[in-house]
Amino acid sequence: MIYIISYAIGWILSIIYNLLNPSQGFIYNACLIQLVFTVGFFGIVNFIGHVIVREKVAKTIGWVSNGFQIELGIVSLGIGISGILCYWIRDGFWIATVIPFSTFLFGAAILHIKEIIKLRNFNPGNVIIIIPDIIMPLTLIILLLLK
Repeated sequence: MIYIISYAIGWILSIIYNLLNPSQGFIYNACLIQLVFTVGFFGIVNFIGHVIVREKVAKTIGWVSNGFQIELGIVSLGIGISGILCYWIRDGFWIATVIPFSTFLFGAAILHIKEIIKLRNFNPGNVIIIIPDIIMPLTLIILLLLK
């Protein structure tokens, strides 16, 4: 649920940022804020969840915590840092940030859907997360294509 809320906040921040900096246009500004805020926030929160409070997060997903979860958190942190760096590094770096973010989230969505179908895993952390796993990368891909 936190990622759905952060996605919505990202759009609100995009509108505010565009009102303050209209020269680049809304699509460009929305792409920037979605990268910096939404991807950055995602990476940091995912890091905290999968490293610091990993037992709790694993339980909400219906999984057992293990070392791979820590690796997932560390990779998420790297993606989040890349998102934040998009504020200062533009152009091709944006694409280079969207590719691993989108690959990770689309892959995670597929995994969660398979868990629902094959294992009947209807834990909230396995079901609700599918929404941001699809809309966040899809939004970034569309914004990059429109930019």
